[in-house]
Amino acid sequence: MTRAKTDSVRATQTSLAVLSGIKDLGGSATLVELADSLEPAKSTIYKHLVTLEDEGLVVERDGEYRIGLRWLEFGGMAQRYDGIYEVAKPEVRRMAVETGELANLMIEEQGYGIYIHTTSGDQAVALDTRLGKRIHLHKTAIGKALLSSFDDERVAEIIETRGLPAETDNTITDRETLFAELETIRERGVADDTEERVDGTGCVGVPIDTGDRREAAISITAPINRLQSPGRKAQLIDTVQQAANVIEVNLAHE
Repeated sequence: MTRAKTDSVRATQTSLAVLSGIKDLGGSATLVELADSLEPAKSTIYKHLVTLEDEGLVVERDGEYRIGLRWLEFGGMAQRYDGIYEVAKPEVRRMAVETGELANLMIEEQGYGIYIHTTSGDQAVALDTRLGKRIHLHKTAIGKALLSSFDDERVAEIIETRGLPAETDNTITDRETLFAELETIRERGVADDTEERVDGTGCVGVPIDTGDRREAAISITAPINRLQSPGRKAQLIDTVQQAANVIEVNLAHE
């Protein structure tokens, strides 16, 4: 019984590795490309591709495999299951329209921050904050806003599990420095970052009081030159805080 369970887990891990391999290769990959980038044998990878294709999770065309649209069914359910997305989406869109910048909605899951909605204004920078993008929470304002929602014990647990890897020269990689900044965020009610995840960009973020739902936060990302221009940062903070307040009220009365 124990061996069968182990074999089953390994098979699942291999399927997930194949899916991740397709994603990492740009969303489309041949069997040869996958075999070159993954550890399992080519024949093993092929068997998993066939099984995934039978279930609509992978689609093959002209010898290339891509992620199947059936994943949208799962993703849509994960995105919507506690109502935060539906309530927050109009406010995230409003932030983008009013500021012209990139507006984001993030939730925490398994110690990572997951973007569940982003909207670009007419001057927005093009970043990798796509739907489902997973990041370390300490690297950006929206992630630090989320961390500030937790008690120190939970933050320590996340650090122990996920670490504090650097993304840029400005990323916080020291535990005590992070704890000190989280305390400041709790006092001010707003988080910020200056080129801590992406060079040339900054972000202001605010945690959302979601009651007994998943922890969530919203943010606005902008080029550092615009973010640091006189009065601009204060304007963006005000916009994010107003949006957070509207979201909290609507969640409380949903």
